[in-house]
Amino acid sequence: MSLKEQKEQFVLNLNGGLVEEIYYVTGVALAGYVAHAIFKKYLLPGLNWARSGPLLWAIEFFFDELLLLQAITVYSSQVDKIYLNALGLAFLIFVYGMVNKGYKKTPKKQKSEEFLPKKSFITAYRAHMLVITNLAILAVDFHAFPRRFAKVETWGTSLMDLGVGSFVFSMGLANSRAVIKRKLVLGQKGVSYGKLLIGNTIKALPVLGLGVARLVSVKLLEYQEHASEYGIHWNFFMTLGLLPIVLGILDPILNLVPRFIVALAIGCLYEWTLNNTGLLAFILDDDNRFESLFAMNKEGMWSFCGYLSIFIFGQSFGSFVLTSKPTPNNLWGSYSKGKGIHLFTVSTTEGLFFMSVITQGLFYIAKESFSTGSISRRLANLPYVLWVVSYNAAFLLGYDLVERLIGPLSLTVLDAINANGLATFLLANILTGLVNMTINTLELAQNLTYLLLIGYALVWTSVAVLLHKKNIYIKL
Repeated sequence: MSLKEQKEQFVLNLNGGLVEEIYYVTGVALAGYVAHAIFKKYLLPGLNWARSGPLLWAIEFFFDELLLLQAITVYSSQVDKIYLNALGLAFLIFVYGMVNKGYKKTPKKQKSEEFLPKKSFITAYRAHMLVITNLAILAVDFHAFPRRFAKVETWGTSLMDLGVGSFVFSMGLANSRAVIKRKLVLGQKGVSYGKLLIGNTIKALPVLGLGVARLVSVKLLEYQEHASEYGIHWNFFMTLGLLPIVLGILDPILNLVPRFIVALAIGCLYEWTLNNTGLLAFILDDDNRFESLFAMNKEGMWSFCGYLSIFIFGQSFGSFVLTSKPTPNNLWGSYSKGKGIHLFTVSTTEGLFFMSVITQGLFYIAKESFSTGSISRRLANLPYVLWVVSYNAAFLLGYDLVERLIGPLSLTVLDAINANGLATFLLANILTGLVNMTINTLELAQNLTYLLLIGYALVWTSVAVLLHKKNIYIKL
């Protein structure tokens, strides 16, 4: 068996792990954020020698990335130790700060006059999601990364399955800023349907180009492939590239119907189609793969429906997460002016609380219902969509509460990664390819794997920080 075939077998026919463990492992990001916030507020002000320069950068790297790397590799079966160390350290620093009063009091947060202010908890949430994603796409090729965290074949849940959906959700959340500006700040003057379609298509071309480039490079370099993930030719960049084009087509509907309702309707309609037509059998049939171009890429083409639903759900959250003050009916992703229903007009924290409850309830119903299938990232079916949305709602609420309790936190590393998110993700993909073509990842010892992954993270993090310091932002 060739090395290429060995690597392909390494990620085939996996069943994933428990949802609860995935929450527990990824929750390390939130624990690290709490520890970092307390460190910066109660201890760092008294450490003049560590308030800038490489040492501060190293401290941030430890809290924001190294803890997560440990959670998905060397301490994957002892995550409780990471929580104990991070939160224990945070508690000691808090006590020290309260006793010595050597910290700077966080000034009372004044109400921002900006309608779309920068919120540090959103930056932390999006950056941590990118960190986990970037670490996992290379770590999965090593034995140090547990197989239960790698993408499942068809049915089940894993950390990487959640990461793909969360990436799309966070993109939808960020994209809603432009929608809010167009709908509520600038108005729709001069924005015709045709111009919107053309504009969205032009924006999509660079990402679609990346999808084509990845396809060509994989075929030419004989890089390992996993056909049941997206298909023979399709890849994640193609899914990302098509999203703005389809959103432009749906714009008249999105102008009339709240985005939450549209997203849920798309997910339900797709789920009904899977279970009441021959679509599910067609997608899962291993014997029809080479019958047509459509069959070759059936997973990518049909899972797009689920990712579209996730993206629009992300947009719906933007209506109450990104703004400084409530807008009419913003709980359901409405971007309308005028009077709204008081119950559906919420602040950021209220909206995240209500949506955490609502989406967890919907996820439970979909998961337990006889009319839907089990969770499947391969299909991006309704249970998968609602799992991704409910997870992100809960974690956004967690980051929001940390900011409300400890205060806003500006961090160089997280700010830099968030500012060039897609470019950082692209660089991580390139580095992953280079590593796989350079060494046999299946034979590397765990300690060397850990060191290699640290070096890999330092490279794309350093590039992100350098770009941020130079005020260079690559928009794809």
